Amino acid sequence: MTLKMPPEWETIKPVWDATTAYFNGAGLDADTGYALAMVTQELLENAVKYGHFGPSDQIRLEIQIRRRDVTIEVTHRVEPDEARLKRLDLTIQWIRGFQNPFEAYVERLKAVSVATPQQGESGLGLVRIAYEGQSILDFYVNEHHELAVSAVHPLRSDH
Repeated sequence: MTLKMPPEWETIKPVWDATTAYFNGAGLDADTGYALAMVTQELLENAVKYGHFGPSDQIRLEIQIRRRDVTIEVTHRVEPDEARLKRLDLTIQWIRGFQNPFEAYVERLKAVSVATPQQGESGLGLVRIAYEGQSILDFYVNEHHELAVSAVHPLRSDH
C-alpha cells in the first residue's frame, strides 16, 4: 500500500480507516491491525508536526506486509537540521537500549509528567510505536532532504 497526502492534520484521520481495512484485508487479527494503525497515525502526525514543506510537497506512506513482518514507512521533507536529526537518533537509540519497550514507555511517561510545555518534543509517540505497536524504529535522510522513518512489526508465525 502506498499513499501520498498533503501535509495537513485533516488528512491523517481518514488514513486510520484505510490502513485498518488494509490490515484486516491482509488477514491480520484485529489487535495487530489496531496497533499498526496507531503506528501509522503516530508516524504521520510526526511528519506533519516536524516536516518542512513547500507548496507541492507531500507525505508518502508505504506499508509492506510480508510473511514475517510489516514495515510502515513515512517519508517527508525536512530542513537539514543536524540537531533535530541527532535528537531523533538519540531517542531511537534510547528506546532500543531497554530490554523491553514497556520500560522505555514508563520512563518516558514519567519524564513527560514533570516536563513543562516549553521543553519541546516529548518523544512519547516514538515510544508508543515501540511499546504499543511492538515495532522496531529506524530512519534515514536521503539526498533530497527527505526523512524516512520506519517501524517494523514482527509477525507471529500464525499470521
